[in-house]
Amino acid sequence: MILALGLVIVPPAQAKVYMPAAGATFNDPTGVYASPTALMDQIIEATNNVPSGSIIRFVAYSFDYQPMANALLAAKKRGAQVRLLIDSHAETTQIKQLRSALGTGTSDGSYLRTCKYSCMANTSSFIHSKLYLFSRTGGATRVSMNSSANPAETGVSKSWNNTYTTVGDKAIYDANVDNFNDMLPDKTNTDYYHTVESPPLKEYFFPRAGSTKKSDTIYNILNDVGCSKTGPTSTVRLTTYFWTSARIYLAEKLSALKTAGCKVEVIYPDGPGSQDTIYSQVTDELRSTAIDTWNTRPNNGLYVHNKVILIDGTYQGVGGQKLVYATSQNLTLTSLRESNEVMLRIPNDPRAYTAYFNNFQQIKSQSVQIIGSAAAKTTAGVNSTSSEKRSSKAPKDNSPDPDE
Repeated sequence: MILALGLVIVPPAQAKVYMPAAGATFNDPTGVYASPTALMDQIIEATNNVPSGSIIRFVAYSFDYQPMANALLAAKKRGAQVRLLIDSHAETTQIKQLRSALGTGTSDGSYLRTCKYSCMANTSSFIHSKLYLFSRTGGATRVSMNSSANPAETGVSKSWNNTYTTVGDKAIYDANVDNFNDMLPDKTNTDYYHTVESPPLKEYFFPRAGSTKKSDTIYNILNDVGCSKTGPTSTVRLTTYFWTSARIYLAEKLSALKTAGCKVEVIYPDGPGSQDTIYSQVTDELRSTAIDTWNTRPNNGLYVHNKVILIDGTYQGVGGQKLVYATSQNLTLTSLRESNEVMLRIPNDPRAYTAYFNNFQQIKSQSVQIIGSAAAKTTAGVNSTSSEKRSSKAPKDNSPDPDE
């Protein structure tokens, strides 16, 4: 009868299945180039789409972002397992709330755990990785988000951060889960350093044992850059949050690259008093070869929290390379030798490199140049890293994030 009347029965539209976007994402605390909440929104959306029976694992240094806590609590109520490893340096309202709901035991699959220091050291150190892992979310499985961003208000309103997401990459996901599980026993193992490859990606896990710069992964990366004064050369761009004199040799290596003909650019945050994050010896070394350096602090006290190295040129003797190294690690000795840290290498991916390069340029455009041929003399007053303006109460080498 329906057909005779000429009616057509149309099935109801199917709801679009959520799929997390793979690749690089950035926030901007100023809101000029991206939303301040872009990274938190991305993680919350993935959390909101985790079905019952799936597992969420977070590793972070700070946690005081209430919308994230709400999303995790809702996921637990839906039947997802929520497993959190959060550093013990601060006891926030959100941590108390989550611990109360999740517990600390592992019997039911959900918990919030901490370690005394890092989970692999017995001296002052930190859980400093930022990993957001989902066994399933929406239509995706094995989702890893390697990030510089903590689920913290400062990661939204005060700092620039980045996240690199892999979807369905079993090797990277399993390596991150293994790292999470290796941290749980809170057992000293400062010789934990290892790498996992899922071509083209490579992931590095710390702490790394050693006593010289030759056992510093970042030094070895810089040491593999080729420079030239007469032909095509390389450019190294570096952003960091905290840099102490214990790893002054990294600044010395950048100076050597500049002297050998490479172009070198650095962005960091530094300010007076409790905002001292770059030791004067480091800035003095960068100044010795006039390495182009920008400071984000004069922009309303904002800070770059990305820890990224971009290499464009010759690497390990091969020209035309474009590499991204995105890490949670500050340039302190504790970050290298004691703390739980993760780094991801993304080689020769034009889309990823362009995204990170553009982000570098955007942050630079919102910073004050303090070193380099183009630095205006009028900016000298904001260069708090000069020896005469340096606070006598600079953070100790084992303090990774004074702002958080």
